[in-house]
Amino acid sequence: MTPPRLTGWLLALPGLIFVAVFLVLPLARTLSEGGVNLSVWADPYFQGRLWWTLAQAGVTTLAALLVGVPLAFLLSRFEVRGKALFLRLLLLPFVTPTLVAVLGLSALLGPQGWVTKLTGVNLSDTPALLLLGNLFFNLPVMVRLGYAGFSRVPVNAVGAARSLGASAWRAALGVALPLALPGVLAGAVLVFLYSALSFGLPLALGGERYGTLEVEIYTLTALQLRLPEASALIVGQLLLTLVATAAYVRLSAGGVGVAAGGLPGARGGARAALLGLGALVVVVCFAPLLAVVVRGLLGSGGPTLAYWQAVLADPDTPLLAWNTVRFGLLALLGAGLLGGLYALGAWRARSRVLDLISLLPLMVSPVSLAVGYLLAFPALAATLPMLIAAYTLLALPLVVRSVLPALRAIPPRLHEAARSLGASRGAAFRSVTFPLAFPALRGGGALALATVLGEFGATLVLSRPEWATLSTGLYERLGRPGERNLGEACALATALLLLSTLAFTLLDGGEGEVT
Repeated sequence: MTPPRLTGWLLALPGLIFVAVFLVLPLARTLSEGGVNLSVWADPYFQGRLWWTLAQAGVTTLAALLVGVPLAFLLSRFEVRGKALFLRLLLLPFVTPTLVAVLGLSALLGPQGWVTKLTGVNLSDTPALLLLGNLFFNLPVMVRLGYAGFSRVPVNAVGAARSLGASAWRAALGVALPLALPGVLAGAVLVFLYSALSFGLPLALGGERYGTLEVEIYTLTALQLRLPEASALIVGQLLLTLVATAAYVRLSAGGVGVAAGGLPGARGGARAALLGLGALVVVVCFAPLLAVVVRGLLGSGGPTLAYWQAVLADPDTPLLAWNTVRFGLLALLGAGLLGGLYALGAWRARSRVLDLISLLPLMVSPVSLAVGYLLAFPALAATLPMLIAAYTLLALPLVVRSVLPALRAIPPRLHEAARSLGASRGAAFRSVTFPLAFPALRGGGALALATVLGEFGATLVLSRPEWATLSTGLYERLGRPGERNLGEACALATALLLLSTLAFTLLDGGEGEVT
């Protein structure tokens, strides 16, 4: 009989091979190409890009902590009508394509934005739009992970502090926060990394002045063909990523929080804080989406479907939609199979190493990955298999991170009971393990599909004109001046948003998580 740990490693082997070929090998090629060219980091220009990348990620993390942590604590301690729906809807920004958020922020706060016209304040030449875009995607991550952390804190621990005379906020800071700190810090690490590795937002909203390292890597690779310099930048970025990933794995080892029952209703200051913080999160995370939809339906003279009619009449639109769907489904098939087996293997092997490896694709930016492909597989760089491999690799950790916690949450006695009744290992898996883990597999697949449908960075570097997707078509319109192009871009963005939301809704089994 094969030992469980060995069986686990064997189950994870296909995923390990895939990660080795399509992540480790390209990154190793990148290291050999750019690792010795350290003179790039002596250039004040690139030093400035590095510090700005870290600074904007740090400011985003701080803002997410200041808003998300208090809201997460209040949600975990008080009964709020619609709380479950609110937490569920916070997944929507995470699966929203990057360029949809760009268009939404531009429609609100850009040079011709509605808020700009009303207030006269134009934020387009400032870093404010980039920081708001970072918060759009990452504030929900902070709220959800903070809520999971505070949900693990026993209610009676805070109650005991209050009974000893501590004020509500002193009990929160002195008792609840230290106990929930690993989950809170794990959320902060993710927010920092997502902000530092973001590509579409700084490319579209940062401009030349506020571009990040990701934008520089893309510029050096795709526009200037300076691969050694780009590789050197990726090396430094990779070192930061590995350290942060290891920290995240250690911090997130505490399990999943479970909401307590019988919570009191919020009153007084707690109610006011809940409403105020909740309203702020709704504005930051959902106003850009609403702006995109409305802008696509409004012409210069009032309500019209002219922009939609133009998009639907464009002969390229069906090809964009078809490429988006088929590439996403192919990536889902690969990620679902490899990710499911990998999660099962990591569960059986009980290995922290496998746990860490599963996170690596999530922490490597699509642009850096695409650069590695250009270096490692120059003859295959402009082929469809390479593009699908990049999509699959980016989707793989979302499946693993959804399925693995679900497997770990299954009580061992259920499997043992099936075996004691005469069921073989295979029969016990089919009758007990798989049905309990299947909702998480659906949820992870939903997150993966919705994410790759709007993928932009790897597509921009690896794709060919005939493989253009809705995201690249949207970016092309966004780069053209004029009200009509902006309206058509918003209509196309609405279609992409609806497609991602539909895919997520149809597949989601209620267990999809960001982490």
